[in-house]
Amino acid sequence: MEGSSSLLDAEAVADLVLLDPLTEESLVQTLQERFRRRDIYTYIGNVVISVNPYQSLPIYTPEKVEEYRNCSFFAVKPHIYAIADDAYRSLRDRDRDQCILITGESGAGKTEASKLVMSYVAAVSSKGEEVNKVKEQLLQSNPVLEGLNFHLLSPPPEQLKLRQDCGHYGYLNWEGSSLPGMDDAANFHAMQDAMRVIGFSPAEVTELLQVTAVVLKLGNVQLSSSFQASGMEACSISEPQELREICELIGLEPGTLERALCSRTVKARDETVLTSLTVPQGYYGRDALAKNIYSRLFDWLVKRINASIQVKSDKQRKVMGVLDIYGFEIFQDNGFEQFIINYCNEKLQQIFILMTLKEEQEEYVREGIQWTPVEFFDNSIICNLIENSTTGILAMLDEECLRPGVVNEDTFLTKLNQLLATHKHYESKETQNARRVTDASLPPRCFRIHHYAGKVTYNVTGFIEKNNDLLFRDLSQAMWAAQHALLRSLFPEGDPQKVSLKLPPTAGFQFKSSVAMLMRNLYSKNPNYIR
Repeated sequence: MEGSSSLLDAEAVADLVLLDPLTEESLVQTLQERFRRRDIYTYIGNVVISVNPYQSLPIYTPEKVEEYRNCSFFAVKPHIYAIADDAYRSLRDRDRDQCILITGESGAGKTEASKLVMSYVAAVSSKGEEVNKVKEQLLQSNPVLEGLNFHLLSPPPEQLKLRQDCGHYGYLNWEGSSLPGMDDAANFHAMQDAMRVIGFSPAEVTELLQVTAVVLKLGNVQLSSSFQASGMEACSISEPQELREICELIGLEPGTLERALCSRTVKARDETVLTSLTVPQGYYGRDALAKNIYSRLFDWLVKRINASIQVKSDKQRKVMGVLDIYGFEIFQDNGFEQFIINYCNEKLQQIFILMTLKEEQEEYVREGIQWTPVEFFDNSIICNLIENSTTGILAMLDEECLRPGVVNEDTFLTKLNQLLATHKHYESKETQNARRVTDASLPPRCFRIHHYAGKVTYNVTGFIEKNNDLLFRDLSQAMWAAQHALLRSLFPEGDPQKVSLKLPPTAGFQFKSSVAMLMRNLYSKNPNYIR
């Protein structure tokens, strides 16, 4: 009977704070038991834990909306509507800007959760029609942002000069081009419909698809090696058909793009020298151009959607932001992408610590309230390890990318090992050897960070290239010379009248700046958490 009683207790606990004993084992067991009973929402204090059921449940009806409207958070069964209502009422009645942070791994249901939050606010808001319009545009932005490349080939509009065979395009994953149950043609039309709902004109849709097609086709531009009379190696376009089709799409002379892909203009004082590129340099420039076009196009798309959903009003309005962001990543092989994603998650964890644990307990001290102190790990030391402007990993990566001389991943790792040898949240094969530690799980060209969520080993291969990703000025100028209005607008620095010798910011610097802006935005609002 005792075992049965403890199981019933676990079933009844809707707020994990009330678990006794509260252990990792009892917490996981309770979540599993509640999930088995189709109770997918559970509280940890005022944080909502959401477990993806991977099926439709009848718990989002209009009747449910009414049940949670103006509810007392802990007096009702755990539900995403409860936290949405709490945030909305705090916005409405206390005049406080709100942010709802939705975090989790890929496939955990973050996007669906954001839809449910917006649907609830639209239903209970007194300005339902206005909110509904914005909500619909926001929801339609998802298939546009996610489907920018995935459904472009099904079917290919004739003006894009594309083939329907994914295997033809070097930048696509040939093996995973078709998924069971996935109707690419229907998804492509859904993406076009979504653009219309958001407010894109037919001309904008066509230009957007044309620029995306250029990215795909650039991956098929092949280069070959030849030698000049001086004996220097030079590259040239081996098959001009793809290049001609790209130039037809964007209104550019093929010779202009070929010169930009195969040579580089170097300015020294008052002299200008045209230098031929080797084949590897040519491919580097080609790929850098493709990544820049795609990245800038995506940024343009986000700004265009934001402009469409912006409420036109001179009145001061309160804000409710919904942040659907990628979760912490630990893979078998972790690179630069995982490093910056996990840095962002460290910063989000820092906000959680400061705004829900540290500040709350400091308030108890100020008001003389007696309580049992809650011990927690302050991850500022990890954030500082990554972002410190002089000794942080990102700063040292930028230093390696910009300094003259021999620069590669090995020199970068050597610099980290020298400066971070005694840091308790950093280790590498070299620092382990210095401490006479034997660890076969840490390869030579890697470093490991002890994150708040666990230890992650990062392979430094590609760090320098991905952080640098420099675009030769000739390529920017070629894009600006195109007659394609959208593409040209993406490369303002290509204007010969606005030539700048200043190096563009690195990828790491841009990401750090974006994270800092996000943190300032979140710190100015009352946080609500869905995990």
